Amino acid sequence: MAAAGAPPPPPPSSIDEIVLDAGAATVVRGTWSIAPDAMHGQILTQPDAGQPKIASASPSPANYVEFTFQADAGKPYHLWIHGRAQNDSWQNDSVYAQFSDSIDAQGAPAFRIGTTSATWVSLEECSGCGEHAWGWQDNAYGSPGDLGPDIVFATSGPHTLRLQQREDGFEIGQVVLSASAYLRRAPGAAKDDATLVGPQPRAGRDEIVLWAADSPQLSGTWVRRDDPSAAGGVSLGNPDGGAPKLTAPLASPSNFFDIRFNADAGKPYHVWLRLKADGDTWTNDSVWVQFSGAVDAAGRPIYRTGTTDGTSVSLEECSGCGEQGWGWQDNAYGSPGDLGPDVYFAASGPQTLRIQVREDGLAVDQIVLSAARYRTAAPGTAKNDTTVLPRRPSP
Repeated sequence: MAAAGAPPPPPPSSIDEIVLDAGAATVVRGTWSIAPDAMHGQILTQPDAGQPKIASASPSPANYVEFTFQADAGKPYHLWIHGRAQNDSWQNDSVYAQFSDSIDAQGAPAFRIGTTSATWVSLEECSGCGEHAWGWQDNAYGSPGDLGPDIVFATSGPHTLRLQQREDGFEIGQVVLSASAYLRRAPGAAKDDATLVGPQPRAGRDEIVLWAADSPQLSGTWVRRDDPSAAGGVSLGNPDGGAPKLTAPLASPSNFFDIRFNADAGKPYHVWLRLKADGDTWTNDSVWVQFSGAVDAAGRPIYRTGTTDGTSVSLEECSGCGEQGWGWQDNAYGSPGDLGPDVYFAASGPQTLRIQVREDGLAVDQIVLSAARYRTAAPGTAKNDTTVLPRRPSP
């Protein structure tokens, strides 16, 4: 397989309106979960456990969600959240917001992930203002109509938003970052509001790069491993217990992890994984891959979670090919350079990818679904690979 090298920088953009639906969250950790909702389709929710308000953001929170999106450098964006407090209680109505590379007006880091600096959004905008059902609020608190500080980014391209617990019992339907339409006014009312911001025009999702460590759900024997050679310094590994190879995926597996992403309907995506086998042995080098909404080129369901149908990825691409260290492979097996079948999706929007054990003793750190750049060429080499791609969940 030919290495494609580093990906090109994202094209120049002019992004004024960013709309993040709850179901597009790329990381959901701790007590947060995604739940169905009649108005939004899906919401992010956290149960009210009566915990006290957290005085400041945590550098390493237990309970948080993340979104990845595209935005422009140096442009002021105003933050709005469509939220609801359980029981319409002021004790359940706020959340901390942090970003991967936000800055203040002087260019200094502000509200950064991994620090205690954050801006917070409270559904009740002032003491005694009250709240009822869904409402839009920004990161101001004091008097109705006040506006909080804008969000500015140091670079153009992909960014990460982290929302972490301030008060439990808060629910989130949409997040908006606006540099124009809602820069100085809310998308809707602060109470009893049913206003949803529509999706903005955007380029197709051709390149999806997922770091396995961002998986919000690990089950069974899968664990996070500290590994400086892995993307983000963390891989997901399954210890070698000498278990026999599974001849087919399981409809209800014990040992798996799920990771969410967004994709376009009807577009051929090629699947690549970067893998490392314990002991560099062929008995530890393959997984089953499934999807929530995958179809073949004719639109027939394939490789679906909850079934025994899946596509396998093996680090050693042929008998005797060998393996060493990290390597990129797709869902083909037979001869070096062979390409496996592409994956399509029945609907545009949120998808879930599941990786199950096929042979134990394997680590995963990156997953790529490519409809363009890596559709016919691997992101890196099959052995001793050092390629780490930037995360690119679709904008």
